Amino acid sequence: MIIEVQTTQNVTIDYETAGVGYRLLAYILDWVVILIWYLGWIGILSIFSEAGLWSAFDGNTAMIFIIIIMASPVLFYDLLFETLNKGQSIGKMIVKIRVVNVDGTVPSGSSYLLRWLFRLVDFTFTEGFLAIIMIAVTKKSQRLGDYLAGTTVIDLRLNARNKELKLSDLDFHEDYKVTYKDVLDKLSDRDIQTITSIIDDQRMQYNEYFNQRLADRIKSITGYDYDGPDRIFLRKVVTDYNYLAVQEV
Repeated sequence: MIIEVQTTQNVTIDYETAGVGYRLLAYILDWVVILIWYLGWIGILSIFSEAGLWSAFDGNTAMIFIIIIMASPVLFYDLLFETLNKGQSIGKMIVKIRVVNVDGTVPSGSSYLLRWLFRLVDFTFTEGFLAIIMIAVTKKSQRLGDYLAGTTVIDLRLNARNKELKLSDLDFHEDYKVTYKDVLDKLSDRDIQTITSIIDDQRMQYNEYFNQRLADRIKSITGYDYDGPDRIFLRKVVTDYNYLAVQEV
């Protein structure tokens, strides 16, 4: 299932919904994070005990405080991370998946709350079987909480069928360097689409005069300067724009 996500620059990007495997892996990684949290607190408590510091605290008050601190990640982990981190827990960040509305927009706080509340049904009461079955069989890969909240989870690995950006043709890699960092402010999505359609036109590829005229026009609008080939300059402007637009998602 394809979910169309529109960036703040009005660029539409197609994403696949995340499969059961990716979502299950993110779920496991989140529990690893919670386990590390517990082990950290056990270590802290051991240090306090060995140092004889417990006598400085009221026993009941200290115990209630510790229980609240240690239990909070289990109870509110997903809700807090997804609400404050654009639909991603730590596990989802590692696996590169994200919660969005089924129409591609950012979920509201109430949507995050609703899908969090139904985690008990999806995972605890049914030991995860209900969530796995629903994600596998529903059209938009939704567990019960997603279905009621109008959300789903997308795979942030870009779909090769992307209509607007054609990202499969771009040189995006881990150490990609942006040259024109303010290009989103200088040009519009319509400008970029126009440039792309022209430089991808086979009839224009070797037309040096036309490429020069187009490059000069873009330079006059943006104030950029480039001494190399005009076509390379134009391609770099488009690539930088698309790369930065993706980061806005």
